[in-house]
Amino acid sequence: MSKEINKIKNEHIPNTKESTQNVSCEKEKNLVNIYEQKIIELTMDLKRIQAEFENFQKRTEKQKEDYQKYLSAEILSDLLPVLDSLEIGMVHNKEFVKIYEQLFLIMKKKGIEKICVESGDKFDHESMDCLIQESNDKIKDGNIVQILSTGYKLNGKILRTTKVSVNKLNEKKETEQLKENDDNKKMGGKC
Repeated sequence: MSKEINKIKNEHIPNTKESTQNVSCEKEKNLVNIYEQKIIELTMDLKRIQAEFENFQKRTEKQKEDYQKYLSAEILSDLLPVLDSLEIGMVHNKEFVKIYEQLFLIMKKKGIEKICVESGDKFDHESMDCLIQESNDKIKDGNIVQILSTGYKLNGKILRTTKVSVNKLNEKKETEQLKENDDNKKMGGKC
């Protein structure tokens, strides 16, 4: 930086004794303006570099967090079949319940949650996959008949969709069901 200042000085002020003593106020003002401009320029450069460094730190931290989330999602996704097996095992052996609860509690602490659906709920294309279409007079057309496999979310994002069977009525049954629903509404019954 001192080299730059000396260069600027040398350009504007001759080296002779006579000329340095006779420097006018105007030349001094010009020199001060040049120095002030240089200070402003260097200050702006410094602020820009500081902002770039802060953005770099934030970007690096976000990438690190995203990578950790990705690893967590991969590991937790790999454990979902174990939960499924334990759920099946609980039906036949009650001792699996405690193991299932312990594993699910650990996974819940990491952000896993079940996608809660029941038979009769409306089919949701985003959180469910329809594996089978069935015909059931007691359930509305397009609603869930049976949950085949539990779905899970990780920190609010779908990790695995719920596998379901969906009711598909033929047109005659569908028309009858719609008429029945309209009659119930007129009578003040449940929708």
